[in-house]
Amino acid sequence: MMNLFAGLSFASPLILLGLLVLPAIWFLLRITPPSPHKITFPPLRLLLGLRAREETPARTPWWLLLLRLLAAALLILALAEPIFGEPPAAPGKGPLVLFVDNGWPAAHAWKDRQAAMNDALAEAARANRPVALVPTASATQDKISLLDAGKAERAARELQPQSWLPDRAKVLAELAKTKFAARPQILWLSDGLDYGAAKKTAAALAKIGTLKIYSDAQGKGPLALRPQSDEANGFKITIIRSQTAGPRKGQVHAFGAHSQDLGGAEFAFADGKTSATADIRMPPQVRNETKTLTITNAQSAGAIRLLDSSSKRRSVGLVSASNEDGEQPLLSDLYYLQRALGPYADLHKGTVEAALAKHVQVLVLADIGKITGANYGRVEKFVDNGGVLIRFAGERMAAHVDDLIPVKLRTGGRYLGGALAWAEPQHLAPFPETSPFRGLKIPAEVTVSREVLAEPSVDLSDRSWARLKDGTPLVTAVQKGKGWIVLFHVTAGPAWSSLPLSGLYVDMLRRLTDLAGGAHPNDLGTDANAVFPPLMTMDGFGHLQKPPADVLPIRGSELAKAKPSPAHPPGLYGAEGGEIALNAVAANDSLVPMRALDTPIAVYAGTQSLALQPPLLAIALLIILGDALISLWLRGYLAHTRRISGGAAALLFAVLLIQPQHARADESFDMKAALDTRLAYVKTGLSDVDNMSRAGLEGLGRVLAARTSYEPKEPVGVDVAHDDLSFFPLLYWPMDPREADLSPDAISKLTDYMRSGGTILFDTRDLTLGATRGADSPGQQTLRRLLSKLDIPPLEPVPPDHVLRRTFYLLDDFPGRWDGGKVWVQAIPPRTPDMPPAPARGGDGVSPIIIGGNDWAAAWAVDSNGQPLVAVVPGGERQREMAYRFGVNVVMYALTGNYKADQVHVPALLERLGEEP
Repeated sequence: MMNLFAGLSFASPLILLGLLVLPAIWFLLRITPPSPHKITFPPLRLLLGLRAREETPARTPWWLLLLRLLAAALLILALAEPIFGEPPAAPGKGPLVLFVDNGWPAAHAWKDRQAAMNDALAEAARANRPVALVPTASATQDKISLLDAGKAERAARELQPQSWLPDRAKVLAELAKTKFAARPQILWLSDGLDYGAAKKTAAALAKIGTLKIYSDAQGKGPLALRPQSDEANGFKITIIRSQTAGPRKGQVHAFGAHSQDLGGAEFAFADGKTSATADIRMPPQVRNETKTLTITNAQSAGAIRLLDSSSKRRSVGLVSASNEDGEQPLLSDLYYLQRALGPYADLHKGTVEAALAKHVQVLVLADIGKITGANYGRVEKFVDNGGVLIRFAGERMAAHVDDLIPVKLRTGGRYLGGALAWAEPQHLAPFPETSPFRGLKIPAEVTVSREVLAEPSVDLSDRSWARLKDGTPLVTAVQKGKGWIVLFHVTAGPAWSSLPLSGLYVDMLRRLTDLAGGAHPNDLGTDANAVFPPLMTMDGFGHLQKPPADVLPIRGSELAKAKPSPAHPPGLYGAEGGEIALNAVAANDSLVPMRALDTPIAVYAGTQSLALQPPLLAIALLIILGDALISLWLRGYLAHTRRISGGAAALLFAVLLIQPQHARADESFDMKAALDTRLAYVKTGLSDVDNMSRAGLEGLGRVLAARTSYEPKEPVGVDVAHDDLSFFPLLYWPMDPREADLSPDAISKLTDYMRSGGTILFDTRDLTLGATRGADSPGQQTLRRLLSKLDIPPLEPVPPDHVLRRTFYLLDDFPGRWDGGKVWVQAIPPRTPDMPPAPARGGDGVSPIIIGGNDWAAAWAVDSNGQPLVAVVPGGERQREMAYRFGVNVVMYALTGNYKADQVHVPALLERLGEEP
């Protein structure tokens, strides 16, 4: 028994003095008023029941008295914050620094880190020590500050692992600048990995304060997946670990788009080995449906691989003028095509009809001059439906060819070497920026000795994906329907060039097979000027989510060397159907453990203390509730059903008083909107979109309050189907494909709102939702879907003299998070000769609709400290300033209408525009 209570301690032991008042409570609770004496009418019976005798009060039953004393004792004990078990205390009395590795390698055992932080913070609270929480993989690194234990506990509770690796050096430099009143005690809650500088980090931390290091126990280190090897019947997967001691087993599974398990396999690490392999076998059709590969029970971004469209194994048909390899296979075109395409495609040799019957996605024709008969129609339909036709030149094509080619060809071939040579064999020129081959390394030994020439034409340059150094096209292509026709102006074998003998040949063919299904070369990430916005990103546990607002798109020029970071976390980038995966682990990454540190390393052992306050409070509450029911029973209030019903009604009435009521909420909303003119946004029901809209209007409101006489209160979100819109002169409405269609009531309310003078700013957020602008962007498609039944006036791009450009600032363009793109307003009548000259026109009223796609809310958005939430591209802070100015103009335009178009403002506007009045 003594050993049991030896581990009990109290964070606030002085509160235990409250136990001394229990005797007083005993005497106060001994007496309860007697129950009312029941007398039956008529009133004459009252006289018979009256007796002159002294009543003694009824005493509380002893067991009920003990129950109440127990409840009081439990409350006092709970307030004293009892703790069972003693966590290992950090040495010393100075400030406590929690140096926490929170990259993805820490996610697999995050509960162990949380337990260690909780124990350390509990000890700091008892000792009244300040705490500095220093995560090494935060998205933004703020100045390190000391917190009290309560705030530090809340910060630790909100701390989550990130999907990129920690940057210890950056955080350590900030920690070294921090001034402490006393030598701090540092707990390094590490992920156990070295990153090439763990020893230097430990030495620097030990120099700052007294250091203690924690790491995972043997056999519990992180696991990760390297890029998979695509096999004909599945995947060959490589799993890596950091700790080499002892064997370790596990499973890896393939999952589809809807998280369905498509297959799995076991893996086993041998003692002393850091890598293991597993083969997941599945049919080609099922294999191409795989979206993720996941290590079971190893939740982290590194234990999951995202597969994009390039990971699919294509079905390729091979057709040659002679489909027999013959006695000399090394001279056969099919031999080189098979060797180049075999590692990543399912090959089908035979005729054109047989290949198309197998539903191939890519059809390769080697020296087929003319596609004749019914095969011509079959191939044409195949390309129109999204197939890729790859053709290679040869003797037959040099003599005659059909029109299923990208460019018109000259008859005959061009020789570039030999006795009758026109010139020396040519080397390849660098690939054009718009070519799908961009970024591939061209070996110096690759030369071309003969080719078929293309007739010069206006579009020859646009259709050339590879050239020789003299400018002659080597590979040309054209899009036909949903598919592509690609022509190599040399043979598929080494007869006319050394290209088939190089690794470049393999890479070029693989890039071309990725075009199957209607993909565009820009979707492959080869265009240096292309922009690939985030579609879905992973958190540290490997869960896919909508990208946070501060995630930036990846440009094509950066795609090949992009590494996971706060700006570009692992996830899917690009456009729907042509996603590009950025994974947490690359092919050459390794998990190197920390070794040979000067400071001993302790292992995470889980929490060693248990807070008893929550269970004690719960037990006390149950006792008090039971006491209330017993008291009602002893007083006779539970004797009749009528009284029970009355008590239930009273209880229900009390609950209704406590619970919020919709009518009162509506009254509060209307009152709030009526008393102040507020900025408002349309609630889409999507938390990430609505939060960004609110943060954007808060940021714009701060600018309005600082620069104008209008000081808006906090913005509100409105439900267009239920709320009264007449209180708001302007509504901001971001588009998102996930938004539901409008109900008939909502359509009617919106129509009435716009007709009565309200203005809606529709933001299609083009580059936030997709890779391109235009009518096919997801935002504009959503806008057409939502507004198809509304009565929309004729629109036009904002004219140069429109009052929207003059309302408060003089504006030439309207950037937001992105620049470019048009802004549309209601069309106004053109200026007539009899109209007086004016620098600003606005029509008869305020435009009920303003449409653009630059994601203005993201550019305006600020956090609670007034700091911007999202970077603006490409103009930086100057572009953000112009976005704020546009927001100010829009609000002033909605509030004042065509005030600035009045003749009284003409001289001032002309002077500001630099024109003569």
